[in-house]
Amino acid sequence: MLTSPIANAGDKVLVLGNPAATAQSMQQLHTEVSGAVGRAGKVSFEQIDRLDKISLQPLAHTLALSGFTSPSAFAHSHSTLCALLAALSLGSTLRLKEPVLADSFTAASVLESIAASLPSHFRSRVPTRTAAQLLTDVKLAGFVDASIVSVTPVSDTELREWCSAQCWAIGVNQDESKASAAVDMLIAGWSGRVQIVEVVAKRPAYSVGAVSKLSFGKRKAATSATAATVAPVSAAKVEPVPEKKKVWLISANDDDDDVELEDDEMLLDEEDKKVPVIVPACGDAVAEGKKKKACKNCSCGLADEIEAEDAAIVARIEAEVVVVKPPKKAPTSSCGNCYLGDAFRCGSCPYLGMPAFKPGETVTLGGNLLNDDI
Repeated sequence: MLTSPIANAGDKVLVLGNPAATAQSMQQLHTEVSGAVGRAGKVSFEQIDRLDKISLQPLAHTLALSGFTSPSAFAHSHSTLCALLAALSLGSTLRLKEPVLADSFTAASVLESIAASLPSHFRSRVPTRTAAQLLTDVKLAGFVDASIVSVTPVSDTELREWCSAQCWAIGVNQDESKASAAVDMLIAGWSGRVQIVEVVAKRPAYSVGAVSKLSFGKRKAATSATAATVAPVSAAKVEPVPEKKKVWLISANDDDDDVELEDDEMLLDEEDKKVPVIVPACGDAVAEGKKKKACKNCSCGLADEIEAEDAAIVARIEAEVVVVKPPKKAPTSSCGNCYLGDAFRCGSCPYLGMPAFKPGETVTLGGNLLNDDI
């Protein structure tokens, strides 16, 4: 069932099972791992869906096996990978099997179509990533040297078995016809696109916060004793190599009165001695007829002065503007029948309720028409 060797003698192995694994599969895996580690080793069992509810003993295992019990249909979440990392000792190995998809687009489209038939607490079991994404998630959890060592295709029969209530629970909350339709839709979308990959990774040989001293010291020159032990190449006389003169070497006797120093005044000409012209800032010296401008980060008050001048100009312009309101036009008739009386007037006629009048006549209300009826 497993590649050989599954474990080394003396290993302390953590084996993860799953809720859909049979007792026969668990017993067979336990027997094989126990035989590999021998009496000096140790085998511990735990369920993959219980890791978020318990605390594993840290640094207590030298090998972790997950997904080696049939069926290997369960995905490993980020929290599961982090829990396995904490349970392994420094430099230990993780081996896991997990179903992956050929492309993430297929996973998204199929899962979206059957989302209504999938319970929320079972969605983490369904594979949603490719082999490359699985390796990335393993590395993000803290493992190093992650690689895929085997790839096994998954048949449609296995996919249908994995859709059961103990595994992926596809359609478990729906009636039989809808559940069967959801399973058929998943198999049709994932047929030939699902593989089981085995990933091997290691926990780093250092822990978080570890420090290491770096040496930046220079190599020591060979001692004279070591040089004396070297045999001469020939009996011929060797001419000494002249020492290279250090041109810029500063001596402690350079301030001696006998040393003639260069006069620094002689190094300057008349142009160097001229006082530089300082360019006025903030528009103090601007060309005639142009408006003064302030610097970008003006701090002398010119920017505030210009802003106040602009505000005064705007206020003066607003004061001089005369707003002319057009006179109200006398109500005009669109149909030409307003003077005939209410029987000929529209519902929005301004003369509605008034007596008939001659065309062009000024209409006035007289008598008691302006008084309230009550």
